[in-house]
Amino acid sequence: VNLLRPTAASTTQILAEVMEDLDLEINKPIAEALLAGLITDTIGFRTVSTGADALRVSADLMEFDLNIHDIYEKALTGKSFESIKYWGAGLSKVQKDGQVVWTTLTEEDRNKTGYKGRDDADLVNLLSSINDVSVIITFIEQNSEEVKVSWRSKNGYDVSKLAEKFGGGGHIAAAGANIDGTMEEVTKTVLESTQEIFRS
Repeated sequence: VNLLRPTAASTTQILAEVMEDLDLEINKPIAEALLAGLITDTIGFRTVSTGADALRVSADLMEFDLNIHDIYEKALTGKSFESIKYWGAGLSKVQKDGQVVWTTLTEEDRNKTGYKGRDDADLVNLLSSINDVSVIITFIEQNSEEVKVSWRSKNGYDVSKLAEKFGGGGHIAAAGANIDGTMEEVTKTVLESTQEIFRS
C-alpha cells in the first residue's frame, strides 16, 4: 500500500494518524520521534503545509509527557561548532538570481571545517529567512559524481515537482534529490529547471 497525502505536513503526521488503525502502539519514544519529524519537516511549524490538523497531531503527541522545547532545540536550533563553520563556507558562496537563492557545499568544505555529515547542516532553512526570494537551493557534493540537492520554497511554489523530475521527492515547500553529475553540471541543470517554474 502506497499511502500519499500531499497536503500532510510530514510523513510522521500521517504515521501518527494511522498507527492506531494498524494496531501499532505509540509510546513516549515513538511519540518523541514522530513529533521531531513534524518539527523538522515544518521548520518549526513555519511552512505553508502546517495546518490545524498538524498542530492537533502535535498536541496529541505532547500528551506523552514530551518537552517540545528540548525536541525543538535538538532538531532545529542546536548546532555544533563544526556545523557553524560549515555554514560559513556555504554563506560565503551564496548567490541570487531573481527569485532564486542558492549555495554550494563541497567535500573540501566538509574536510576543512570538520563537519562529519553529508548534508547541509540545515543551512537551507537559514537561507529560507532571506526576504524577497521564493526558492532556496543548497547543492551538497557527495562525491565527484553525485550531488545532493535540497529545495525550500515560499509563496506557494511547488518544489516537489522539481525534485520528482530529478528522481527525488518531498513536499510543496521542501524537497530533495540525489543527482548524478559534477557540481558544475548539476548546479547548471537544476537552476535552469528551477527558473522555469517562474516562467510558467
